Amino acid sequence: MEVRAGKSSRVTSALAILGLILVSIVMVLVLNSGSLVNPTLPFSNSSPNNNPGPTGTLVVQLRSNQNESDRLSDPTNTVIPLGEKPMVVMSADNTSAHYVQAMITNTRGDVLQELAPGDYIVRIIDQTLVIRIPVSISLNNVTKVVVNISGKAYPLTYSEESGIVPVGGKAQSNMFVELRSSTPVANVSEPVLLKVRGGAPGVGYLANATVLARQLPAQGNEWLELGAETIINPVNATAIVMTTWSFTSSTSVAPIGVAPVSADV
Repeated sequence: MEVRAGKSSRVTSALAILGLILVSIVMVLVLNSGSLVNPTLPFSNSSPNNNPGPTGTLVVQLRSNQNESDRLSDPTNTVIPLGEKPMVVMSADNTSAHYVQAMITNTRGDVLQELAPGDYIVRIIDQTLVIRIPVSISLNNVTKVVVNISGKAYPLTYSEESGIVPVGGKAQSNMFVELRSSTPVANVSEPVLLKVRGGAPGVGYLANATVLARQLPAQGNEWLELGAETIINPVNATAIVMTTWSFTSSTSVAPIGVAPVSADV
């Protein structure tokens, strides 16, 4: 009798588990009935910000006057597409549903992303710049952002290392530099980029620095004190060029069908 009761109990438990599995399958099929009607739809077809599908388009076009294939070279006088450049678009609010999407430009310097309606920030880091551009995405519209990054080069006519000092737990290389300019080229606390060149083409390195102090230009020369994140030895450099960076941006909005939605233009 005890053996029969044990078998009956196991059979009852197995049937209960099987019933729960069947109920779960039926619930999944009901919740995803749209996928059964159209088998090409995924089971989960969610979109940014949990809205029913992408409803607006963001196009970013990135241009620069720096040849990225030779970053030790000086900025040019031409506009060059900034290809394969990563950036981030994030929702402008700081709620728990904060949306972040990574993007990267194609070889033509363009990128396209469909987004739910809302306010966003496009964040781009390039050279010494941290660029944040607010954009609004609206229903059936194309928001197009064109960013132009521009650099200026100032060859150093004199440089002298003034010592290594600890800043924020790191070693900072301080140096005095002189360059030719009749107008101020950078403000105190402004970040600059040093191109330290060696004896052969393509040999050298980049060094981020900050203007610590400056004197007003006199007789076409300007003196600056820089704090570099990299220890720089001017003796081993054939040339050091200081570059400053700025950007401009423009934003336009047009209905889809009126504005091109391809990132190729």
